[in-house]
Amino acid sequence: MKKRLSARIKWSHIRRLYEALEPDLKASPMKTENPESGRALVLAPHIDDDVIGCGGTLAKHAEAGDEVAALYFADCTEERIGEAREAARVIGIGKLEFLGYPSKTLLRQKDAARRLKEVLDEYRPHTVYLPSLFDRHNDHLALNHILAGLHKENHYGFTVCAYEVWTALVPNLVVDVSSTFPKKAEALSRYKSQLGANDWVDAAASLNRYRAVVSGAGRYAEGFMRYSMGKYFELWQSVYSGK
Repeated sequence: MKKRLSARIKWSHIRRLYEALEPDLKASPMKTENPESGRALVLAPHIDDDVIGCGGTLAKHAEAGDEVAALYFADCTEERIGEAREAARVIGIGKLEFLGYPSKTLLRQKDAARRLKEVLDEYRPHTVYLPSLFDRHNDHLALNHILAGLHKENHYGFTVCAYEVWTALVPNLVVDVSSTFPKKAEALSRYKSQLGANDWVDAAASLNRYRAVVSGAGRYAEGFMRYSMGKYFELWQSVYSGK
């Protein structure tokens, strides 16, 4: 019988994750001023997750001449698509694709894996950015399940940089985004439909300032769980396979 994947984070998942991460918790995160060069693909469950989690790093990719693409999965209304295009121009994201699924339904979308695979096969990214495998939102977790299932069949060789949105990370990589944070803040200001409920500009500034203070990486910094896709799959498996 096929094991049903969890749609929600449980305390047992957190315990398993920290057990799997234990060797990495003994070292301080690596600090860098620039992300690894090469094509970058950011997977965003919802429009704005990408800029909240890694907008400063994506801007650094773009400034370095790297190709940057974004794939958005849910809540792709006309208004939010317009906001995404405005934000992308600020950050330097050159290619955007919108799948248009309803929010909180990604695990039930039978063609989501196929459509993600098509993008991965066509774009052939060097680095894939996505919310971490224990970020506290159904769609964020679902996206990790979908990517893990694809890797099990395709054995991808790209690097994964998991970013934080709803749940703070224990990062092993911190990118100094002091020089590009103004672009990130400007891009976030374009999401007017989302700023009424939460001040994401202030939230991102606070988190990135905290990351910089505790790591010593400039004035603003973004934290990531950075692993090869193979190692990231092993982490996912140790947390969600139930073994």
